[in-house]
Amino acid sequence: MKREKKIKTEKKSQNNKDKMLLVISIIFSIFLWSYVRSEVDPEVSISIKGVEVRFENIAEIKANNLEVISPQTASVDVRITGKRSNISKVNRDSVSASVNLSGYYSGDYKIPVKVQVNGSNLVVEDKSPEVLDFKIDEVISKNLDADIITSGTLVKGYVLGNVKQTEEVQVKGARTYIDKIKEINAIFDVNNKMESTVITSKVKAYDADGNEIEDLSFTPESIDLDVPILKTQTLPIKLNIVGDIPEGMDIKDFSVEPNSVTIKGNSAVLNKIEEISTSPIPVNSLIKGQIPVDVILPDGVSLVDKDIKFVASSQPITILKQKITLDTSDIKVKNVPENYKFTFSENTEIELVVTPKDPISNEFMSKSDVRASMDITGLEKGKHDVKLNIKVPDRFRILSMEPTYIEIQLDEKGLLD
Repeated sequence: MKREKKIKTEKKSQNNKDKMLLVISIIFSIFLWSYVRSEVDPEVSISIKGVEVRFENIAEIKANNLEVISPQTASVDVRITGKRSNISKVNRDSVSASVNLSGYYSGDYKIPVKVQVNGSNLVVEDKSPEVLDFKIDEVISKNLDADIITSGTLVKGYVLGNVKQTEEVQVKGARTYIDKIKEINAIFDVNNKMESTVITSKVKAYDADGNEIEDLSFTPESIDLDVPILKTQTLPIKLNIVGDIPEGMDIKDFSVEPNSVTIKGNSAVLNKIEEISTSPIPVNSLIKGQIPVDVILPDGVSLVDKDIKFVASSQPITILKQKITLDTSDIKVKNVPENYKFTFSENTEIELVVTPKDPISNEFMSKSDVRASMDITGLEKGKHDVKLNIKVPDRFRILSMEPTYIEIQLDEKGLLD
């Protein structure tokens, strides 16, 4: 009996030892398998930079009359961890990033970036940035005036007729962009034209720094402008004296200033006119001194300078002439092409002779009243002779200007410009 019990005890102990050895073998096998696996197929990480972020539900934003102001585009840097065998299959196309814009309205938001990677047992360990700062704004529309601007120089002997100054347009866009508008215009190139025409130009908006605001729409997008171009002609003025000229005086003793005037109109009409007559002037009034007079214009003709005044007298009339000198530093150059710079070939002096439009005025003009500019729209790299545009106060007129063209050099900007 005791012997049998002893045998059973020894057998049980052996079974326990066998179980223990089995457990130890399994643990060792797992450890060995893990060790071998970690050596043969270890965990590694890979970084992919600049993954483009897709904006989801942008259609919902637009449907709610909203617009994403910023960011316009976005990207994230991603770090992915996994077994080498899996990581080796990962490329940029395996990774996608997105933000969900559903449910957002006008305002500033921090929206989390969601990153997904295609592949087995891969983990997105890090992403930068984790959130994006979004500004969403409401879309509004306003009716605003677009300035009508003509640029370029007509053929000599021609001038523009009456061109409208503004055109009302509807501007639509995010409130942020519309609030930045400083100027809206459409520019019409009339350079070297000599016949009336219709010119089409796109409407554009600019901020306070003169930069174009592109994220806007206009109704209409373009303006069709009727551009009347008229011929000019400078003709002498004939005094229409009424009454008998006293003895001892001659018709040559009477004078009018200015003694010629530039008119504009249809070529067929102008070609029939040889002189412009004053309104009737009693001879007795002329003898007393200088008197203002009017001129009589034929139908279809008007003065190029509608503000000019005329005086007549039986004595020589001396008008006030004033010389003003400018140089190239006084010239404003307009419409310089983007990424270009200009230089003047030399520092040229510009001499103006001006006089009041009222011949009996003794008013002087200062240099600061003169506006000198040049328009280089459409010019390319190289040297160019550009027409000088001089504007003086409406009370004055320019008798002469020398030179009328200034040479400039147009070059591409360098890295340091």
